Formats: sequence, C-alpha cells, structure tokens
Amino acid sequence: MTVRTLLPALWLILSVVNNAWAQPPARLADRIAAVENNLIPYVPVAGLNGWSLEERMRFHQVPGLTVAVIRDYKLDWQKSYGLADTVTRKPVTAETMFSAGSISKLVTAMAALRLVDQGKLDLDTPINQYLTSWKLAESDYTRKTPITLRMLLSHRGGTSQSSYFGYTPDRSSWPSVPDILAGKPGTESRPVVVNSEPGKEFRYSGGGYLVVQMALMDVMKQDFATLTETLLFKPLGLTRTTFAQPLPPALAPYASGAYSSNGWFKGMPYVYPQQAAAGLYATPAELARLMIDLQNSYRGRGGLLSQASARAMMQPLAVISEGFMREQIGLGAFLLQSALSTNERGRYFEHTGTNAGFIAYAIGSVEGGNGMVVMMNNNNGASELGKEIRRAVAQVYRWTDFLPKPLVPKVLPDTLLDAYVGRYRRGPDEVVSIRRAGNLLIEKINNGSDIICVPVGPDTIALTDYTAKAYFSRGQTGRIDSLRIEWDRKPWPRLPEDVYLPNELIRMNRLADAVTGYRALKLNVYQLTYMAYDFALSRPANLPAAETILELAREQYPKEGIVYARLGDLYQLRGEKQRAVDAFRQALLLDPADADTKQKLKGLGE
Repeated sequence: MTVRTLLPALWLILSVVNNAWAQPPARLADRIAAVENNLIPYVPVAGLNGWSLEERMRFHQVPGLTVAVIRDYKLDWQKSYGLADTVTRKPVTAETMFSAGSISKLVTAMAALRLVDQGKLDLDTPINQYLTSWKLAESDYTRKTPITLRMLLSHRGGTSQSSYFGYTPDRSSWPSVPDILAGKPGTESRPVVVNSEPGKEFRYSGGGYLVVQMALMDVMKQDFATLTETLLFKPLGLTRTTFAQPLPPALAPYASGAYSSNGWFKGMPYVYPQQAAAGLYATPAELARLMIDLQNSYRGRGGLLSQASARAMMQPLAVISEGFMREQIGLGAFLLQSALSTNERGRYFEHTGTNAGFIAYAIGSVEGGNGMVVMMNNNNGASELGKEIRRAVAQVYRWTDFLPKPLVPKVLPDTLLDAYVGRYRRGPDEVVSIRRAGNLLIEKINNGSDIICVPVGPDTIALTDYTAKAYFSRGQTGRIDSLRIEWDRKPWPRLPEDVYLPNELIRMNRLADAVTGYRALKLNVYQLTYMAYDFALSRPANLPAAETILELAREQYPKEGIVYARLGDLYQLRGEKQRAVDAFRQALLLDPADADTKQKLKGLGE
C-alpha cells in the first residue's frame, strides 16, 4: 500500500457513508467500473474509498489478469488487464489462457461424476477395482477401510503427497502417471500411499487426485486430456480449456507468460503431467461457463451432471475451518458459508489454484447464479489481489452473506491515537508495528504488508484482515504497554525504542547483533537454513545475511548435511564454483541419500 493511498484526505470520508450499492448498477459499464474501483480489505470499512484495480496490480506486481463475472446464471462480463508477456508487451486478451493450478481438482471432480452418472464409476466402490495400470498399495489402513472415489474427491482418503510442483519445459520427456504415483527415480516425487486413517478427516492431497486421474484413464482407456475433452469441454463448446500438458502447438500461442519473485522459479510456465491435480489451462470466461453449468446442474436445469451428482458435490463431508466463514469440503469443491447465515443463497463453492507463476480464484453461489473467476500470471502478490477482486465483485453484486458487516471508525483524539504508535512483540522474532494514517491505524507484522486497523472505541481496534478486535493495555504510569488480540490471552508487550528483534536487526544491516539474537533463540536447523534460503533467493537477494545465518547454522549444527547443501547453493549463486563443490561434497558425506545435492554436483561437472 503506497503512502498516497493512505493519505486520509484521499481515502477517508468522515461522513462515514458506506459506498456499497443498494443494488448492482443497471448499466453494464457502471457495474464494471464499480468493481474496478472498489477493491477492499477482508473486513469492509464504512467510508473507506476502494482501491482501483490498476493501482493494486502495480502494488502487488501482477503483470496481467482477466476477470469473468457471473450474474443470474449467465456470464455478465469479462475483461482483461495488463500484459501476458512483459518482454514483448503482449497484452492479456479474452483468449489468453492461464494455468489454473488446483482448480483442476474441481473440474476433475465434474469429469468423475459424469462417469458416475454414466454408470462407469461408483463413488463408494474401492478405487483399486478401477485401477489397472497401478494399484494403491495395501496397508493396515486400507485393509480396515478401502479407499473410495468419494474419499479421494473430498481429500479424506488419507493419501500422501499434498502438492505437485511441476517440471520446467526444457526436459526431453515427461514421467508417466504410473511412474509418478510409484515415486520412481526421475519423477521428483515420493510414492502415493495411504499413511493416515481414511475417512477420518480432511487432509489435502494432490496425490489422491492423481489416483483419481489414473482410475479415470484406466476405466476409459484414454489419456486424461482426451477424456475430459469428451466429457466436459466439447459438449460445452469450450475451445480454450484443456488438460493437455504441455500445451499443444495450436493452443500454445494463447498461453500467458508466468511470473514470480520466488528464487526457485525458472522464469517460464511449468509442465504438470499431474493433470487432475494441477494441469488445467483455461480462459476465465470458459472456466466461468463450467461453473455456470454446475450451478444449472444443481438446480436441475440441464447441466452436464445429474442434479443428484451436482448436489453430492455441494454436500459437506468434513469441516476444514471455523470463523466468520465456515469452510467445509464437498466433492472437489470447497464450501463457504458465514457462521451467521441460514440462507441457501449464502452458500458458496470455490477453489483456488496456484502453479509456478500463476494464481487463480473461482467461486460461485450454490443457488442464485452468482460468481466470478479471476486468473493472474503471478504467484506472489496475486494471492491477495485475487481476494481483493473477489470482495469487490461480492460488494458490487450484493452477494448474500459473503462480506462481514462494515466497520464504522470511531474518531478518537490525536493524543490517544499517537499513544498507540509503537512496536509490540508477538513472538520471539515477530514484531507488530503500529503507525497512524489519519484517523486509522496501520499494522505491519515484521516486514509484511500493511493491515488497516479501525479504532472502534478507546484502546480498542478492529482488524481488517480478520473479523477480530485487539485491545491496548496501560501500565501503572498510564502509558500503553501492551496489545492483545481477542483470541489470545497473552498480551504482546511493547518494545522499548532501542530494543530490536533479530529480523529487524537484519533489515538494519546489523548482522552481528542479529546473530547474537538468533543464537539465543536456539532455532532448529531447518528454521535457520530456510531463513538463509529465503535471504539468498529473495528479490533483491541479501547474500550477506544468508551467509551470516548459515555460518550460525554450521556453528550450531556441524553434522547436518542440509547446512552444507545450502552453503553450496550460496557459493554457487556467488559464482564460487570450487567452494560450492566442496560444500556439496560435505553435504553428501553427511547425508548420502540427498539426491538433490547429487544432481547439483553433476551439474557442476563433478
């Protein structure tokens, strides 16, 4: 959030008028403009002007995106923004295809249920009865409770492998689905097994969806892209939606570039043979048409699925989280509903997708025919931007029970607001900084994003990233000495102005003092090496900080191979080949099973 957007004269209307529409604007152009200029935090603030989409794209560093909005079971509009390729300056258009990430799972569930409707699959038959190319290994868990399609589609099968990370497109060949499931060498995956009690609870598993993919392929005796084209995309006339991986030559020109600030990212769209889990490409408008078809199936109005199957998808099978929004899992669909809502129009199905360089959000109302899809070519700040766009659509289109009630700021004296400004210690290396912005306060956790905080009474603020309040407390002198969030009984003590936590000292370039602090915290080896990895591969990188932390890790954990593996990475980044080779060799002496380090040594000619 820029200083400009925080200037109170620009964005705080003291008359406290809620700028939500009583009804969606009648004119399409006005509806689009209202969304584009109404991006808001998680909890709306009465009188707070919305951010514009353009400025939030710049803030979150998202090159390009497309939004598609559903209203009354129809595509109301779609619009594209920014660039599909930042080098050639190619714009995003309505035909630009994005990697949909885990939204693939929602679409896979639709394909599986079409086969259920056709009598080729059953939700409660043991999945191994459908598998011929590979079998889910038997264990004490599976002997007691056989794994079924219903369990796998709802992430309750107890299967391993939460996510898949794809492959860079420079490989000469791609591993097969059976090989990935078996975790064979070259797949960069562990075997998919059942390693927790089936049917007991929700546990997200991309591996479980790969089992589903294998079952569909074995039953239909077709590759996954072909069978989903036949079952879903061709009947709906979708020409820019496919599970083909990599994209075929006819569709490749329509694909957006991929962007990420993560150090591991190789600057190109990745390939995902794990298609059911992460391999879908689509345009937002075509993905919206799939969602509309599912909504029509749910109400029995001619969708691809039977009404019974669509309703099974929306049937809650396990609770994921509680809060303002209760999150549950159905078959391939995450289900959201406000804890205070009893209106069926206030139930929503959704899925988020994140792949290397991409993020996408798809959400629809179970009843009422509302929804939206946004797909973006960045996998960092796009996460927050997607939520902001979703909230803007929800506010403009008056979605039932989706947004929390707007906060109404209470105007407090300057002396009181100034008294809250300071730094509060939330954890051993976690500082919450509070500063003023007009009549509001801004919270920042370590070096994270700004969070608007609304004064709602003396010594009381409401947060806008959660539906929660926090309370300032005073010591014997009457000075504010702590801050406590309502669900935490332990207050966060105020830090003296000359006392800094280790992460603050790093940012101040006081590396020796930071090491003294981290030494006292006695972090484990993975905390230290991950921190160093983050410093080394962040953009911009902080290689001196990375080396300082790794030297502390070597001091405290001299027999851990991961320390030397990360030192090798650091030396390689600095172009010090021999030091990198020596560090990688030491890592292998301590951990001979480290396949990643072996590969790196091979790449260095060793």
